[in-house]
Amino acid sequence: MKPVTNIVIILLIIFCNLCRFKVWCLFASCIMVAGCSALQVTPSGFLSHYDQLRPAPKEANVLYWERPGITWKQYKRLIIEPVDVRIQQTATSEYDLSKEEMERLAGDLHKALVSGLGDRFPITDQPAQDVMRMRVALTHLKPVRPVVNIAAAVAIGVPIDVGEAAVEAQFIDATSGMILGELTANSRGSIIDITRVWTRWDQVDHAFKIWVQRLRKVMEE
Repeated sequence: MKPVTNIVIILLIIFCNLCRFKVWCLFASCIMVAGCSALQVTPSGFLSHYDQLRPAPKEANVLYWERPGITWKQYKRLIIEPVDVRIQQTATSEYDLSKEEMERLAGDLHKALVSGLGDRFPITDQPAQDVMRMRVALTHLKPVRPVVNIAAAVAIGVPIDVGEAAVEAQFIDATSGMILGELTANSRGSIIDITRVWTRWDQVDHAFKIWVQRLRKVMEE
């Protein structure tokens, strides 16, 4: 093979790699921007104060309301009810969500709440003056599509599909039944989270853990 031909081949390889890198950067920047934006999730009817929800300070994609004058520190223990599923039928068909999958994910979220909060706020099933009842509903789920990401990685060197989830939560005085506060939260995964874009629900399960960590931080303040 002539030296000139070798040089042309090398230049073509470099050009193709540069193109793949540019495509990767373009997709990464687009997905990162999308990941920072809030999902548009229709209220499920689980909460009572949707019209009073406001953006939470220092927390992205969280809306909240709390009853004026509430002293959160008086609550030392928690009743965490089983997580409800309030996902629209259109979403279940679009993403091929089975009832078993949704129930499993609701159970995963409940376990994350119990394990993430229970050592600081003991879990009980008995109402008392220092007990707060927590109700939570899953209102949106979108799985990662591994087949899409594998095909995209082969074609352009980067996965393109991410997971999504949204919840609504209500906090209630366990003895009086008075609603103390409410919130909505949502999360969209990122292709930068490269270890979790090859399975259907890893990004969603990770979002559950992050939500619980943030909730605990707020409850401890």
